[in-house]
Amino acid sequence: MHIKHLSLSNRLLIVISFVLTAFLGLSAFSLNNAFQASTDSAQHKRLKNYVYTLLASADFGEQGWVTMPDNLAEPNFATPNSGLYAQITTGQEIVWQSRSSLGLFIALPKHPGPSNEHLSIIQLNNQVKLINLAYGFVWENDQGKHFEYTINVSEDLNAVSQQKAKFQRNLWYWLGGTGLMLLIAQALILRWGLRPLYDVADDLHAIERGDRKRLLKNYPTELNQLTQNINNLLDHEESRRKRYKNSLADLAHSLKTPLAVFRGELENSIDINQVKHIGNEQLDRISALVDYQLQRASTEGSNSLQAPVSLGDIINKILISLDKVYQAKSIRRQFEIERDVFIHADEGDMYELLGNLLENAYKYCNRRVNVLVVSRLDTIDIHIEDDGNGIPEQAHKEIIKRGKRIDTQIEGQGLGLSIASDIVAAYQGEIKLKDSHLGGANFIICLPKQ
Repeated sequence: MHIKHLSLSNRLLIVISFVLTAFLGLSAFSLNNAFQASTDSAQHKRLKNYVYTLLASADFGEQGWVTMPDNLAEPNFATPNSGLYAQITTGQEIVWQSRSSLGLFIALPKHPGPSNEHLSIIQLNNQVKLINLAYGFVWENDQGKHFEYTINVSEDLNAVSQQKAKFQRNLWYWLGGTGLMLLIAQALILRWGLRPLYDVADDLHAIERGDRKRLLKNYPTELNQLTQNINNLLDHEESRRKRYKNSLADLAHSLKTPLAVFRGELENSIDINQVKHIGNEQLDRISALVDYQLQRASTEGSNSLQAPVSLGDIINKILISLDKVYQAKSIRRQFEIERDVFIHADEGDMYELLGNLLENAYKYCNRRVNVLVVSRLDTIDIHIEDDGNGIPEQAHKEIIKRGKRIDTQIEGQGLGLSIASDIVAAYQGEIKLKDSHLGGANFIICLPKQ
């Protein structure tokens, strides 16, 4: 299986297994080398101690003959083929050898010189390997004559090799067992640690099956942002589906009247011009209804994952465009904002919302339009005022009522205000209508901060 298709837990397990194996392998190599070095050092010291023991026990005659006691401190020197052997030589002549070396021919190394030592490996005819420590010294008799000697102490390497091999086996057994236990423990820890991710996956499958609509469990802190964003996306999609469904239902309902009028005119009228006139009116109405419901359905709505957009830039661009369109009215407009305000929203929705309301203000004002943006603790309030004739107070609630069909809108407000109301509702905001101190209408859009 390709590595990119592996699950997250398998990837972690493979990496941890590789690292753990490498660590245990390096640990075994280091421990084995340390043990071997320690064993070799201990053997060297042991051979040197044997040399000092023999020196302390030796008795040298006036003619250089060496006499050793029958019972030495180390009994293996007296046991034949015990694996521990000793010889004292003068050059190539053996002047004394331990009972354990009787019957063996040990090819001794050269004389190392006074107060020097030489460590070497000697292989016997029977393929047995010995480690030999040769130590040179000088003895002086009463007449001042010097005699040079070499003490050779040899030990069978087989015992040490067996000890090293046994240590290696035990080391690999213990490290292998420890590694296996660590891998099992690590797999359990990974399974426990990644359990919340499996829970998220199970919950998402439940959402796909239709068993639930959002993630409901309490997840660890590290996953809270992820699950919250997923829930926001699910809520956003649910809201969009509802808008599509409601828009289609409203469109179907709204189309009944103009279609009925058109059908009745076709059935009852004999004046072709009258039929054309009524038909064009109803077709224009149907076109407006379709445009409105499409705009309503395509509204993105509140979504914290959207990139923030600058309200100041959007309003400023709309005002500059409207200044050119209504240049003949010589409108004096004023735009106030404490500092630039950013909101998580679709830029197209904001242009549609603010463009419709600002165009109405320019269209129905006499000379003045004021725009004020106020950033509060939880909301962003946008005031759009004009000095026109205003809207009757009794019509304030009806004109901003959500879901109000455009064929029943207050005269003169048309499609734009309906679209604006739907966009504000999609962002869970509120639109208010008050009388302006300028004499006209004052629309207040309250959008929640994300």
